[in-house]
Amino acid sequence: MAPGKKTRTPAKAVARRKTKPTVATLESSVRSLQRRLRQLAAAEAALREKHERQLAAAKRAADRQLAAMMREITTLRHHEARAGALERMVAERDATIAALRAGGEPMPAPSPTRDRAVGESA
Repeated sequence: MAPGKKTRTPAKAVARRKTKPTVATLESSVRSLQRRLRQLAAAEAALREKHERQLAAAKRAADRQLAAMMREITTLRHHEARAGALERMVAERDATIAALRAGGEPMPAPSPTRDRAVGESA
């Protein structure tokens, strides 16, 4: 704004309401606000339900992922146990072969152990 220049306010802004609002106008405004309040409450409830559904879906997905990981861990532990059992069996076999080649007495057959319970037949 340039110095020395006065600003004018619009005439409508200066004019004041000379009459009070009527009861009908106030009641109409109240009804309008109540309607808007109901709409906002319904929108809030719908949004809350939507977020609850999304949260439940996320929890189900996380549970499925956890179950898959637990199955994989179980499978890996089973394979690790099988590998350990096979390593012990190969070590026993190698020891028996070494003892036979050295001319010594053969080792007695191993008694049933946990290794055999893993799934090997005697």
